[in-house]
Parts: sequence; C-alpha cells; structure tokens
Amino acid sequence: MAKEQRRRQLLETASEIVRTEGTEALTLGYLAERAGVTKPIAYEHFGTRAGLLIALYRDYDERQTLAMRAALEAKGRTLEDVAGIVSAAYIDCVLTAGPEFGAISAALSATEEMEDFRQSLRDSYVAEYRKAFARFVKLPRQEGEVLMEGILGASEALAQAAASGRTSREQAIAALSRIMLGALSAPDRP
Repeated sequence: MAKEQRRRQLLETASEIVRTEGTEALTLGYLAERAGVTKPIAYEHFGTRAGLLIALYRDYDERQTLAMRAALEAKGRTLEDVAGIVSAAYIDCVLTAGPEFGAISAALSATEEMEDFRQSLRDSYVAEYRKAFARFVKLPRQEGEVLMEGILGASEALAQAAASGRTSREQAIAALSRIMLGALSAPDRP
C-alpha cells in the first residue's frame, strides 16, 4: 500500500477506535494491531501517541477548511456572503465534529505538544479569515491580525454556546456574521 494510502487507513482506524472505545484505548501498538500492520509502521507515520492525536485533529480540521474554501469559491461574492460562509463553517465544524473530536482535544490537552499545536491552529484560522475577507476589506497587517484574533475568539465562544445547546446553530451563525460585518464594516474602513 502506498504511504499516503496507509496513513489514511491508519487515521480511519484510529478514528474508529476513538469512536467505539475512547481515546484511552488509542495507542500506536493497538492501532497497528487493529489496522493489521506492524508497530514500526504506526510509529513511522505518527512518532508518538500525541503525534497520532494531532494528526487526527489536523485531518478533521483540513477537511473542514477545504469545504469552507469550496463554499467561498462558489458563493463568496459579497462581504455578507463571506461572513455567512465563514461563520457557518466554523460553527458547523464544532457541531459536526462529534464526541470523538472533543475526546481527542481533551487527550491532547495533557501534552506539551498541544500548546504549540493550538497556536498553529489559531494562526491558520487567522490566515484563513484574512484571506477570505481580503477582497473586501484592506487592513494593515497588525490591525488585521488583532481584529481576526477577536473574530476567532467570538467564533470559538459562539460555537461552544451552540454545541452546549445554550443557543441554536442558526442564532450562533447569525450573531457571528453580525460581529464579523460590524468589525469589518466600521466607518473608518475603506
């Protein structure tokens, strides 16, 4: 099997283990056994258990980012369209992740690799937001970074409110879109 196909097989098997048995059951040795490969193959792909958990998290995040980019390409004609697409993408990412995504995040929280990983995720979200809005809003670099960090904070808070049932998906998306439009359509903006 080609290396990328093997990696995909291992990630799918790991997701199944987390879904059915929880993160406690997920070790590289058990993954290798369930996937029908040797332990060195699992270690070659992920290095450590934390590396495997990060790969699972990143895999889900990359699929969600690709879906958002496709929606932006197909329907992102106005600033309002982009705010709605980006808002829905973030809220839906959290809502569709399922319990195993939360379990992966919780298992990673106990690792030193997680802090660096979380920051790299935040940086990539900020970059995606800047790119999505760049056609409509020109922001100086530092101001843009700070503004996108604020929007990301609102995204996280509203996604968690929707996930916990404190608000509906629709309300969270609408509120986040309004926050984005308010922040990006300020009177002093070109």
